[in-house]
Amino acid sequence: MTARTIPPGFVALLEILELEQPQVVTAAQLAAWAADVGTALPADVVVRRLRERGWLLDLTAKGVWEFAPAARAGAFGSGDPLIEVRATLARDPSAPYVVAAESAAFFLGLASRRPEPEVVGAPGGVRLPKALSGFRIVRWRPTTSPVRRDDLPVWAPATLLAFMASRPGGYHDWPNVREWLSQAARHVAISDVALELKGAPRSAWARMAYMLEVGGGSEVAQELFSQAPAGRGPYYLGDRKAGGRYSREYGVIDNVGLWVGSPDIAR
Repeated sequence: MTARTIPPGFVALLEILELEQPQVVTAAQLAAWAADVGTALPADVVVRRLRERGWLLDLTAKGVWEFAPAARAGAFGSGDPLIEVRATLARDPSAPYVVAAESAAFFLGLASRRPEPEVVGAPGGVRLPKALSGFRIVRWRPTTSPVRRDDLPVWAPATLLAFMASRPGGYHDWPNVREWLSQAARHVAISDVALELKGAPRSAWARMAYMLEVGGGSEVAQELFSQAPAGRGPYYLGDRKAGGRYSREYGVIDNVGLWVGSPDIAR
């Protein structure tokens, strides 16, 4: 353990950083706080001196650093697996990156385990920065606004479920979905789900309705399915080569096992 020293004239600035406890900071933020306490040094000098003494830690995202508060007793990172997402969004708050798929299920309090690697959603065609190269990326443009969890934008439940129904192969933790599906089905708004599925083929609507049915929302499932475009099944939920059970109601063959424990739902 190495004690960190405070650069001359930086006591007041570090007091602000300790008070605010930012997980990441940009050069612009540091410059503003430095000006507030009367530090006339240029932002690059402020950054350099704080980096040299271990108060700021380098990240892949350019122009953003992780703040290492005194409570860590050293120049150690927090271990936050989403720190580069935080840094990317701090650099450009309008960037269309959001916690997605299995990571969203965890942050929404649905899934009990967080994935590794974490999952980030981005619209198709958007070029990803190098800082996000360590994440699994899923391409999806949400219609429903993200929710905020732990100061990060996270897919809303309607977006999560619509993605799973539209692209089952893009969700990698189906064995544990049954443990939280009923909770999600109770709180999701049909209007939001319908908006997320707008323009999607009947297969996505059928899988979505089936998932809601499994989650205990029979009336809601049927209401949603009544809005589905025309089409003809069967529609697979999961690997076609795996064993499954057929739902005549929605024309869905459940290959991921949502029906397990609910024999009356899919027959």
